[in-house]
Amino acid sequence: MIKFFRHIRQNLIMENKTSKYFKYAIGEIILVVIGILIALQINNWNTIQKDIAKEQQILLSLREEFKQNIKELQFDHQVNLSSINAVTTLLNLDKTADFETKTIDSLLGQTFNFATFDARLGVINDIGSSGNLELIRDSKLRYKLNQWTGELEDYKEDVIIRRDYWINHTLSIVHKLLPIRNHDVFMDREDYVRDIVIKPIKVPKSNYVEFLKSLEVDGFLFDFYMNQSFVSTNEESIMKFLESTLELIENNIDHD
Repeated sequence: MIKFFRHIRQNLIMENKTSKYFKYAIGEIILVVIGILIALQINNWNTIQKDIAKEQQILLSLREEFKQNIKELQFDHQVNLSSINAVTTLLNLDKTADFETKTIDSLLGQTFNFATFDARLGVINDIGSSGNLELIRDSKLRYKLNQWTGELEDYKEDVIIRRDYWINHTLSIVHKLLPIRNHDVFMDREDYVRDIVIKPIKVPKSNYVEFLKSLEVDGFLFDFYMNQSFVSTNEESIMKFLESTLELIENNIDHD
């Protein structure tokens, strides 16, 4: 093809048809430019298609990670709600009525049987560090994904406060009067499986009476109730965030 065009140019020059030569040369340049533009367009189209395919893979991975996070958060939230219910029962217990010591052990076991949501962040961290977040075309979804790790910060703060208070205050007052080992048998959950179960021991019922009538104990239990409530409230907020983000992810996945 190049030889063909060159042959035409040579004939025009030899025939001294200068004006026709220049017209032909301009036409040839235009054809070359058009060819280059078409090639660039095709290359650009191929790049876009590759980016879309990569985006779809990212969205599929994000969907699985968010589904797993929702499943784990649902489990942890139910555990924490049971903890709140147990400590509420303890706080509202009629201190003048008779009781079984086993009942108190059970309620304390359920109270301190709390959970911490550990979000899976492998996919979101990977697309953030690699810069692939920009491949997601939906600006609303990109914004939500950028906010995800920030959503966890308030929750982490409340979890740390709850843990530290439980270790430094609540456990110390329980240790003085009641056997902590008696609570273990009531911490029955699928993610806490152990081969050895510690046998409970008996202490005088008067220890339980003193425990329940202590204002210091009442204060520690109420503080724990408040800390656990803050954690639970944040879990509900995180759940709404996860579900709304998952819905956006689903909407952006090509289901054809």
